[in-house]
Amino acid sequence: MKVSIETENCNRNSFYLFEESANSSIRIELNIPTIISRQSRKHVIDTFVNLIQIELNKFDWIIVGSVTVDFLWYLNAVERQETDKIGDLDNISKPIVDSLIGPKGILVDDSQIGGLYTYWQSRNNPMNDNILQIEIKFINDYVLNKKNLMFIQYSKAICLPVNLDISSINNIIAAKVLVKSRLRQRKVAERAKRFKANIDRYFVCSEFDFHRTRLNAFSTEQIISIEALNSLYCGLGITWRKVRQFFYSI
Repeated sequence: MKVSIETENCNRNSFYLFEESANSSIRIELNIPTIISRQSRKHVIDTFVNLIQIELNKFDWIIVGSVTVDFLWYLNAVERQETDKIGDLDNISKPIVDSLIGPKGILVDDSQIGGLYTYWQSRNNPMNDNILQIEIKFINDYVLNKKNLMFIQYSKAICLPVNLDISSINNIIAAKVLVKSRLRQRKVAERAKRFKANIDRYFVCSEFDFHRTRLNAFSTEQIISIEALNSLYCGLGITWRKVRQFFYSI
């Protein structure tokens, strides 16, 4: 299988090339000798996914916000109609989606996919391989670096992704303030419910929040509790005075 990748308004090292535009995309083309489906053997699917992730792992960053994904399959129309070698589009698309997520992928979880458009065209030219063109469109304001990527579990099972260097006082302070702000927003939303005002969408919903069960592809060492964050906070000897100095220095 051959994998080639092109990018627009981003590259493997940077998710921003033009400050004037926040719209970016990644285009992946796959030459696939044999179509894989969710019913394929596990080792076949794993090999397929690993080949794609070898290329996606070269990206220094990962998307944490909503994306739209287009799948365009170039398939042999006769083979698709006359044999069972090519399954339904949803079956053959699922292994591809799985290859996009996780620490070696470009997405945290497939719940980020706000729209998935899958379609196929007849492969008219005589070729041995099937071709799949993937386009992932995203807003690059909702992107984090893979280095020092951590998830703070701050409200029940809800986790907040951040770039956190645990040896940096400024990083710890910023994470602490961020979590405190998010908790306060959730508290305000809960109080508003007493007055029949459901403002969860405004105060609770966030591009950056993930349920703990959505992070199974990531190491447990990348998930940190509030208690562990507080221990780091105290262990570095951070005081309120340092917090004030941090904000005045911004």
